[in-house]
Amino acid sequence: MKHFKAIAAMSENRVIGAGNKIPWHLPEDFKWFKKTTTGQIVVMGRKTFESLGKPLPNRKNLILTRHPRHLINAHQEIFGDYKEWRGGRHLQSPYQFHLTKIEGTRENDIFIFNSLDRLNPEDFPTDIFICGGAQIYEQALPRCSDLYLTLVKRVVEGDAFFPPFEDQFELAAEIADHAEFKILHYRHRGLKSS
Repeated sequence: MKHFKAIAAMSENRVIGAGNKIPWHLPEDFKWFKKTTTGQIVVMGRKTFESLGKPLPNRKNLILTRHPRHLINAHQEIFGDYKEWRGGRHLQSPYQFHLTKIEGTRENDIFIFNSLDRLNPEDFPTDIFICGGAQIYEQALPRCSDLYLTLVKRVVEGDAFFPPFEDQFELAAEIADHAEFKILHYRHRGLKSS
């Protein structure tokens, strides 16, 4: 069975964001994130999407929001024209949209959902990476087989925090160890990765 995967970066005091921004600049970690998620599906909440200002290139972007029409109407410069997407057995609600006409991007698909429950990893051909924010991580971690966590080796000020995961996950591997951060791979104790 296929499950979600999570990818995140947090400081030693669990901070993942400050004022809707990432409170550090680590180019090597950004390169690793890009390499890992390119060609895959990324799931993010509305605030994370708005902090990016545009869809992540060369990935299918799935945005979770309780108010999809408000998001689209507030960001016409990004979304342009859209159509409701009614394909697939899990996509029957009028609150899912498939956006294909996005200015300044190459064939980036954006899907907007009002609930994580509407997403079934089995329905997608590639991996689905949960990539923020705090509320989305909290909802999704119990459904994730793998967690790729960048641990930033410092304490930072912030207002968004990564939820506790240690009781559900065990360390599988240390992927990289740099002066400012290390990348760790955790596996869910109860879910097998595909």
